[in-house]
Amino acid sequence: TFCPSEFCKHVIEMMEWHFCTHPLIPGYSHPSAVGIRQWAVHQMYTFCWEHNLCELWAYLWEDINQKGCFELWARLAGDKIPQLKTTVIMESHWRHIKIDYLTHFSKPQVDLLIWILVIKLAPTYYKEIDHLLNDFG
Repeated sequence: TFCPSEFCKHVIEMMEWHFCTHPLIPGYSHPSAVGIRQWAVHQMYTFCWEHNLCELWAYLWEDINQKGCFELWARLAGDKIPQLKTTVIMESHWRHIKIDYLTHFSKPQVDLLIWILVIKLAPTYYKEIDHLLNDFG
């Protein structure tokens, strides 16, 4: 294969970051579709160059990163954030909260829910954002 197994997970994670970026969501790159595409292409090219993955870069460039192809699969194609994708993300977020923190509470009180969001969940998201901004942004 053109991508060794030790790099597959990292490449998929980068592709997911590139897919989820949008000009209306701050923190990744320049807040425009052109700036996001340049950031994503540069990030992937740099990764492939550093790890001598010429075949992977050729595949990504031909099938995904070319102008026109990138806009077809990337989230930034429209002026607005896609509602369906956003709804799916929110449903997944609440399912995660219910499974991880609310398994013993069928109808939690608001103060318990707020405590879980602020004390338990927020620090994990802060760590994730810090990781994304410091390592890849």
